[in-house]
Amino acid sequence: MIPDITDFSGLDKYVKNPSLKFREAIHQYYKEMGGRLGYTVRENPSVIVKGVNYGKMDMVWVEPKITFSIEFGNLDEIYKHLWKILEFSPNVAVLILSSKSACKAEDVVKIIEKSDIMGDKRDRFLVIDISEKKAVREPSPLQPRPC
Repeated sequence: MIPDITDFSGLDKYVKNPSLKFREAIHQYYKEMGGRLGYTVRENPSVIVKGVNYGKMDMVWVEPKITFSIEFGNLDEIYKHLWKILEFSPNVAVLILSSKSACKAEDVVKIIEKSDIMGDKRDRFLVIDISEKKAVREPSPLQPRPC
């Protein structure tokens, strides 16, 4: 599934669609991919853990428990996504960023790798630089997680 997510040739063709804005095209691409792969896709679901609503995630593929967060703003905005991801505890957290924005993928990878708060969850992050068409950080191979 990681090779599917990082197939930039398919994504590149999709974002050239003039009827969609860039961010919307990326969102739509991964939504349709999740459906093609047979997953239940939820757009903008609330992250509610132990009765606390942490806000909305951009998208979740339910069965494999993969989250998608798209951020093209400034670096401070990524902390909102990271907090929700840590609380939701997905099997894989996909962060879609752009080296052309103020929230650079390399800076986010440093946060993921050096923050003590990440603990063992840091191995679940896939960080994509959409402008450079590359995965900047890939998750460790999926391990079965205890229920």
